[in-house]
Amino acid sequence: MFKILQAKTTVLFFIIVLFLCSGAFAFPGPWQEVKDKHFVVLYKDYGDQADAYELLRKAEEYYTKVAGQIGYSKYANFWTWNERVKIYIFPSQEEFARETHQPPWSRGYVVSDARLLSTRMIVTYRQEDNFSNGLLPHEISHLLLRDFIGFDRYIPVWFDEGVAQLQEEQKRSVFYKLMRKKLAQRNFIPLRTLNRMIISGEEDQKQVLAFYAQSLTVVDFLLKEYGTASFSQLCRNLREGKKMEEAMRSAYGQAFRSFENLEEKWMKYIERH
Repeated sequence: MFKILQAKTTVLFFIIVLFLCSGAFAFPGPWQEVKDKHFVVLYKDYGDQADAYELLRKAEEYYTKVAGQIGYSKYANFWTWNERVKIYIFPSQEEFARETHQPPWSRGYVVSDARLLSTRMIVTYRQEDNFSNGLLPHEISHLLLRDFIGFDRYIPVWFDEGVAQLQEEQKRSVFYKLMRKKLAQRNFIPLRTLNRMIISGEEDQKQVLAFYAQSLTVVDFLLKEYGTASFSQLCRNLREGKKMEEAMRSAYGQAFRSFENLEEKWMKYIERH
């Protein structure tokens, strides 16, 4: 069973969140750029322009999807004009590592400043589709959720990661299969325990995978069974400072009044799917 770990700086799926002191932060250029309503994609080689436009298109699609889930889309001025998120694409992994001082295994990271909301960046290098179809929506989700609920509000790790993991389409079927197996073995994490967990520092990769799988399936259950309106209200309740169980009761009413109620209905849902 997992340990309940003390809060630490969390590094998940090759992500590093940095807090900078200046909204004017930028990497040395020259850079070319393409932009849309919520994102600016910056790249160096002219030959990468088509890829930059495709990445921009996907980023806007992911924004619309995630914003709709959490209720962010009702606030039309978020991430627009000077507050657009910048996505830097270095031409190679070598240049990315040299300019950003990231470790060799890093595929990308997020820059977000709690005091200067205009400082939002996703930094990566030209790579396979597993970035645009996996890491990119994952990171957009983290940024959106944190912006919407607030940098000064506590978001349970399972909830933050569940929303982000859900954006990586290829994981859903794998994680559902894993959770069906774990439920059959009665080897799952009680939701009340899950709500207190900090996954950083856990060295057992099987347990880390189980944490992500359970987080994704609980969030997916809430969205599929009760819709985006209730899920958005849950996010708004967290933004108002309510703790998760209270926020859940307020958003879902009689559907479930406690973590134990949620757990029971979630388990039945997984068994049917």
